[in-house]
Amino acid sequence: MAVEIKTLIHYPDLYFKKYAAVIKNGFTMKDDEKTRDLTESFEMISCDDKSELRILAIGTGQGLVDEVIIDLVSARFKAVVYVVVEPAEAELQKFKDMVSVKAGQDQWKNVTFKFLCTTIEEFLDTRTKAKTTEGFDVVHTIHSPYHFTDPHGSLVELYGILDKGGMLFVMLVAGPWERTNVKIGEYYFDPKVHFFGMSAVREKFLEQIKDAKIMTKFRAKRFRINECFQEDSEDGNDMLDFIAQIPDFRKTVSKEVADAIINIIKENCVKSGDDIMFGVDEEDMLAFK
Repeated sequence: MAVEIKTLIHYPDLYFKKYAAVIKNGFTMKDDEKTRDLTESFEMISCDDKSELRILAIGTGQGLVDEVIIDLVSARFKAVVYVVVEPAEAELQKFKDMVSVKAGQDQWKNVTFKFLCTTIEEFLDTRTKAKTTEGFDVVHTIHSPYHFTDPHGSLVELYGILDKGGMLFVMLVAGPWERTNVKIGEYYFDPKVHFFGMSAVREKFLEQIKDAKIMTKFRAKRFRINECFQEDSEDGNDMLDFIAQIPDFRKTVSKEVADAIINIIKENCVKSGDDIMFGVDEEDMLAFK
């Protein structure tokens, strides 16, 4: 039976320290394959007849992936309104700083930004109370629905605020990391974190939006986690904390649970020479209205 525990999402500074460890060992939010897939996906936006393109970006962090998206849409459309919803103030400030740098380089001149330091739930609730009817041409959420209070309900609601012809773009883990997430969720839970991946989200979405036009893109990715199995390695413990989403994982959970979860992680690894590579596959879901 799963027990409640406080995951890394409650400790933003610690979260990004752990995240840095997986980046150091080969995990990345930006790579050539992802950029290619994003380019192909955002070229499918069918709003060329509009005077401005309206985009809602949910849970952007510091905007690493958004940079690719904004480059694409700013080159294609005369005017872009880019609304950013991000609850972590420090990460939102980094996004704002990036926009300032781009402005200094005479880039993104046709993009109007609106930054909202709030949660998706607060954003949608505010729209409902204000009876806002203005929609969006694109809504995207990249590795954020894990932290929605009601991920399935919120994604349906986000689809609902698309204008006709609009696109909902969702990116989540798949493959080994999704299987690991599901197993970890059997041992503990946090109301602020959902241990799932794209399979569950896609299935639930199609149950509720039966007429949605869906397409998916899958990317197989790996990063090195040798040190995760060395109890005295700081990098290894940081990576393990990030994969399990528990601060001080080895000290926080019982040895029995720690051993079980480490075995689950091992089962979802492959050897590459002397390296142990953990699968961090991703899948994109595009839903057109």
